[in-house]
Amino acid sequence: MQWFRQLFKRDKPEIPEALWQQCQDRLPFLAQLPAPDLARLKTLCETFLDRKTFTGAAGVELTDRIAVLIAAQACLPVLNLTLDLYADMAGIIIYPGSFVIAQSEMDEAGVVHEWREPVSGEAVHAGGAVILSCEDIEDIEAPGYNVVIHEFAHKIDMRDGTANGCPPFLVAYHKDIRAEHWQREFSAAYRDFVARVDALDAQLPEDFDADHPADAAMYDELFAELPLDPYAARHPAEFFAVASEAFFVGPAPLAEDYPEIYRLLTLYYLQDPLHWQNAPCGKETGGKHL
Repeated sequence: MQWFRQLFKRDKPEIPEALWQQCQDRLPFLAQLPAPDLARLKTLCETFLDRKTFTGAAGVELTDRIAVLIAAQACLPVLNLTLDLYADMAGIIIYPGSFVIAQSEMDEAGVVHEWREPVSGEAVHAGGAVILSCEDIEDIEAPGYNVVIHEFAHKIDMRDGTANGCPPFLVAYHKDIRAEHWQREFSAAYRDFVARVDALDAQLPEDFDADHPADAAMYDELFAELPLDPYAARHPAEFFAVASEAFFVGPAPLAEDYPEIYRLLTLYYLQDPLHWQNAPCGKETGGKHL
């Protein structure tokens, strides 16, 4: 990890070209970016790596490859925005695999239920870190699925205090978005998606066991018709995060089933992944130092 350790000793950090190419090869959706945008993404990643702290946990040894893979996926959503959207982040913590966190939820009767469950990533609010699983950083083959983009979308959503599916609209970038229109459209799409997930859940047998291979295969086949991972039905904030990861790595189903959500995300991120190959170079924003 010689390069990563030396990065902080340099006046101008620079990702070696061979390492950057390895990163592109590992993240096939980056191949769709116009060349000028890809060059700007590299520069933004170098700033991100210079400004943020990476910490390995539970025996994880950080490598240049892991650091650059995270940076590329974290910086893609803010490529045409600003790194200030990640100012409320202490750093990045990487575990070897899924890790267990405490969860709580209030039901309709006002009763708070608490439990612990394994997760692949977590974005901690109020200045906290983004926590990732090394397995999921490396395993990015599932279509429309990307843990890193998902968690950093949460961080963007949390920038104004809470993760609620309505990210902060910045005056310099989002003049074409009306907050009330965003909230109305996302709320309607979320309700529709929850109804679709509930309808599919009702088709599962009463003795369904997700750990049983045959049941798991049945689940995958049944829910494959959805444009987003069913996890998006859990909460409006999860709908925004799941829609964001699909927007960047597998946008076609999202655009087909929820065209207005796709359009609003193009206005928010100032990118159009369905037309990256033909897109003009985005404006130079540079971002502010964190």
